[in-house]
Amino acid sequence: MDPIQINLSAPIYGSNGTGVVPNQVGESFEVPDSLLVALTSAFKRMLAQPGPHGATLRAMFGNHRYKFVGEMPVGYTHVRFTRDDGRRDIRVYGHSSGLCYNSAAQFLPHVVAMLVLSDRCYCNLCHE
Repeated sequence: MDPIQINLSAPIYGSNGTGVVPNQVGESFEVPDSLLVALTSAFKRMLAQPGPHGATLRAMFGNHRYKFVGEMPVGYTHVRFTRDDGRRDIRVYGHSSGLCYNSAAQFLPHVVAMLVLSDRCYCNLCHE
């Protein structure tokens, strides 16, 4: 069975992205494809987690396979930061705090809150 495709830029997912990107040294804008692949992998891992957290997510989303496609949520931007050692890290800007997510896995709890249309988000930036 083909995975269920989720386009985070669809109007149903009430994004709260600010659109603010500081454009810091060492950062370059990226097309969303690599971030969407990383989000898909992180979501798969999150759904497979043992214990109450994984069970709650499976109760909400079922045991289906999912694939994030299309674009980023409105107001969020994916950049790559090139470190001194040459490694290129993901950063996601657009959070109302002005801070960035440093990985797809760190952004994922915020994405889940958008998917379930919840005003309560448990990502690390919403709790700072």
